[in-house]
Amino acid sequence: MITFGHMAKHSSGLPTAVRGPRKTSLIVALALLATPALVAAQTLTHTEDASPIPVGMLRFRITTGWSRYDERFINGGTRSLSDDISSDSLGPRQFPLLAPVENGLKTLSNNAATRLTLGRLAAQSDVRTVTTPIALELGVTRRLSVGIMVPIIQTRRSIHIAVNADSTRLGNVGYVPERSRASAAAANATVYQAFLRASDSLTTLLAKCPTSPTATGCAAVSANTAAATAARDQAKAFAQAIQSSLGIDSVAALLAPRAGSALATAIDARRNALNTQLQAYLGPTAGTSASVFTSASDFSYIDLQGRNGVPGFLQSALGGGLDSLQTSNRLLLGGVTFAARFLVFDHFQRDTLPASVMQSRFAVGGEVRLEAVRADSARNLGAISPARGSGVAVSSALDLVRGRIGATIAGRYDKSFARAVQTTLVGDPEAFYPYPAFVPARRTPGDVITLDVTPRFLLGQWFAIDGHYGIERSAAATYELPAVDACPVCSLGSTAFAPNTTARTAQRLGFGVRYSTFESYLRGVTGTPVEVSFTHLETITGDAGVPKVSRDQVQLRLYFGVFGKR
Repeated sequence: MITFGHMAKHSSGLPTAVRGPRKTSLIVALALLATPALVAAQTLTHTEDASPIPVGMLRFRITTGWSRYDERFINGGTRSLSDDISSDSLGPRQFPLLAPVENGLKTLSNNAATRLTLGRLAAQSDVRTVTTPIALELGVTRRLSVGIMVPIIQTRRSIHIAVNADSTRLGNVGYVPERSRASAAAANATVYQAFLRASDSLTTLLAKCPTSPTATGCAAVSANTAAATAARDQAKAFAQAIQSSLGIDSVAALLAPRAGSALATAIDARRNALNTQLQAYLGPTAGTSASVFTSASDFSYIDLQGRNGVPGFLQSALGGGLDSLQTSNRLLLGGVTFAARFLVFDHFQRDTLPASVMQSRFAVGGEVRLEAVRADSARNLGAISPARGSGVAVSSALDLVRGRIGATIAGRYDKSFARAVQTTLVGDPEAFYPYPAFVPARRTPGDVITLDVTPRFLLGQWFAIDGHYGIERSAAATYELPAVDACPVCSLGSTAFAPNTTARTAQRLGFGVRYSTFESYLRGVTGTPVEVSFTHLETITGDAGVPKVSRDQVQLRLYFGVFGKR
């Protein structure tokens, strides 16, 4: 925070107000800082000014920032976070392990256009972050200060969903509850075995009839060998499709055609048609009058999520062993940051005479961030990590003021180190619905470069109105994947690991108000320095994937003497 008043300076180099008796009481101040830990390393800008901490004084700084977003930028506009979750046709697009089930349903219905759908999933979602950095900074010399900071970060991803809440987008398959899976498996196994036996019987006839044309059943087979061969192959394919898509044991019988749906009707019609074909060669007992198991109820919220310790679809083998779709709250004490700052030059006027020229000062700083946290997992759908990971940063700030107009121009470069995560082997590791082939990996957030400009209009010695503009460039994150001998499920779709490899740029705009008596305190005009500021920031533009964040920030500063003449 810049304070633009004028200080009377004595020969010792210390302002008048800090040459008296040592003070041990805490002095209250309020200002602003923005250090949110959002997904993809996107942060809102903030200008740290170049003002030094007086020699021998310890500054206690506590900040609270509230961020919220429910949209991301896309090419040509924005997209709601809810759209990442919602679907009018929940199926293999979200859960790739359903692809073999869908392929089996195409065979069972004899329709290549068949699509598996669990129905409609409607969602509402937003992200809220509360960041509270707590810092201690000590003025070691007139130019050098050192500090330590510990952030407390809370993230909340709110997710509210409804599954098939109306009758307009019902699915064509339902989830088989655990109590019904034995019955479902038995019904499916009956049809499976009947068509497998028929296929085997036709195979025997097709092999025997060329040499024994008068044998039982050979007349029909010999009359149209091609049709008999096709009936055998179709019966076998039908049986195999029942096994692969509907399951013939209680472990695999997880999904079933919804009773009364067009899919269930088509499967039963296909079964009857195959019966007719087989009976032409094998007699009236060929095939079966039994039908595959059908679900009497629509796919529901409980079927998706599970309840009372009973796993739902998400936790099943077909769902990929994912976590529930639910609101997630995470609280983190975000490691420790050690920082130092050096005042390169200070051409601010140090007396009470009116300033007639441009005043300026310039400072540079660096920091080391140490943070040890547990690995984040892509299994936790949509969870927002509060962790930033360890890293280093360098920064600079230039303060300018003339008359009632002032500004700070600040730059920052932030480099994070790799940390452990659990990610997918296939597709985009940051997609809301990850491909369920998970491995431990190392993720390195991309380097972040920011430039902030904060113009100020001074209403007097104590009040100021601030404007805020910032631009941020974030490089893409990189991943180090382990060597994997085999990935059985990867053959179901693309085997390419496809993280976002493009850098992202965001621009922020905001305003602020400030009240400060700090310079007056240093001149001995006031007995207690108070600095109060509030800033509101908005992300106004961004590349695809950048969150459209709104943020409000408040900070508290307290000063007390530690050493040196007071």
